[in-house]
Amino acid sequence: MPLIEYGCFDCRKISEVLVKDRYSIPTKNTCEHCSSEDTTRLISRVHFKTYKRPKYDDEFLGKAMPAMMKKKEAAQYFAEGPRSSDEAKMFDMGEQIGEKMDQVIERSIPPKR
Repeated sequence: MPLIEYGCFDCRKISEVLVKDRYSIPTKNTCEHCSSEDTTRLISRVHFKTYKRPKYDDEFLGKAMPAMMKKKEAAQYFAEGPRSSDEAKMFDMGEQIGEKMDQVIERSIPPKR
C-alpha cells in the first residue's frame, strides 16, 4: 500500500494518504488540514537507508554496557551525551571504538609492493 502525498493550493500544506489499491491512485484528495478539495498529487521524495553492518553485535554490546557504564569517561557520556537510549549510546560508542580499531589494524599492515 503506497503512501501518497497531496499538496493543498488553499492552505499550502501537505497531506499524506495511505492508498489501499496501488493501481487506482486518485489525482486529488481532500486536504486533512483545511478540508479543501483543491489539491494535487505530489511527486514524493524517495527515502532509503543503506544497511551498514555494525562493528559489534547487540549481544556483545549488551554484555559490555554494564562495564562501560562504570568507566569514568563512558559514564559521563551516558549521563550527558545525546538524548537517546543507553542502548543507542552504547551502539554509537561501539561504532567509534570499531572505527579506531580498524585504523590501528590498517596502519599495522605493511603496504603492498
